[in-house]
Amino acid sequence: MFGILVFLFTVVPAVEIFLLFKIGGQIGGFNTFLIVILTGIVGASLAKTQGLSILLKIQEKTNQGELPGDQIIQGLMVFAGGLLLLTPGFATDILGFSLVMPGTRHLLLIWVRKMVEKAMVNGNFQFKTFNAGSRGGGFYSYTSTSSHSQHNPFEEFSTKGDTQIEGDTIEAEYTVKK
Repeated sequence: MFGILVFLFTVVPAVEIFLLFKIGGQIGGFNTFLIVILTGIVGASLAKTQGLSILLKIQEKTNQGELPGDQIIQGLMVFAGGLLLLTPGFATDILGFSLVMPGTRHLLLIWVRKMVEKAMVNGNFQFKTFNAGSRGGGFYSYTSTSSHSQHNPFEEFSTKGDTQIEGDTIEAEYTVKK
């Protein structure tokens, strides 16, 4: 994780600054500035229209009683692409446009879906949810493994001897069933 953060906060900005100077030396500083501003405006507009389109598809799938898994992933991709397009630089703009444009986004979706499926098979995929039910709520974590992929993640937790301390506070012990 530390390596990824170092890459994101030092290597990527250094490459972007290098490219801005290199391209600015070729086409001029003012033209480079205009391109950076233009890609930000076009990217924000494209991200907005694509995001709204995906939101409508999510609503359609939900109304049909289907899970909008691909649309949610695409929505996250458009969001990330929009953020990258607002970041000044040429490399981030290329990646941002590839995440926002429908054609390249659909190709990347296939790759992302395969990575998520691989992580689920390897047991490296965690699902966390917040349950604000009648028992006081709380966060529950479920780690997917190939042997447990077909059951309810909340069946892994069983409580013993719940004791209500005061108000909404409940003291409980649990065991993880394997």
